[in-house]
Amino acid sequence: MKPKVTVRKYTGTTDGVGTGERKGLTVLIKYLSEQSDGALWNNGSFGVRNMRGKESLSVHATGRAVDMSYRKMENKGKPNGRKYAMRAMEFLVTHANALGLEMIIDYYPEPHGRAWRCDRNAWQKYDKKTVSGAPHGDWFHVELSPEMASAPARMEEILSKLTYPQPDDFGASS
Repeated sequence: MKPKVTVRKYTGTTDGVGTGERKGLTVLIKYLSEQSDGALWNNGSFGVRNMRGKESLSVHATGRAVDMSYRKMENKGKPNGRKYAMRAMEFLVTHANALGLEMIIDYYPEPHGRAWRCDRNAWQKYDKKTVSGAPHGDWFHVELSPEMASAPARMEEILSKLTYPQPDDFGASS
């Protein structure tokens, strides 16, 4: 049985520029990489910059966002990484409240990607150019709440109690 996910307020960048990658986010990045057997890897977390092609600050600047790539490179990733990305995104959305998930941007789907946000508790498929890198981007963007991004022990505790879906358990498609 899936946990009930409730609608929550989206934080965005209201907490301002951080000093680096927050430790709760670091725990989640490591977990996703390990659970995917290295198919998912950190393609960029903390960086003080605006969103690509926009005038507003990126959540990466708060230290609460990461881009998880599934691109196969010489020493990273695996063939067919998209299936690992789909499994991870489904897991994150299923446990969004417990993990403090605020947003996922999936750059792959046509015509212009899609995003899940905590203030609507739903995926929105973009029908016009909204995010740079879509469609067919080989990474997904994850944002955590300020509380969970700053709580490594709590993040470890929660993740230790969850069951990450195995390939046979996974039914989502791209």
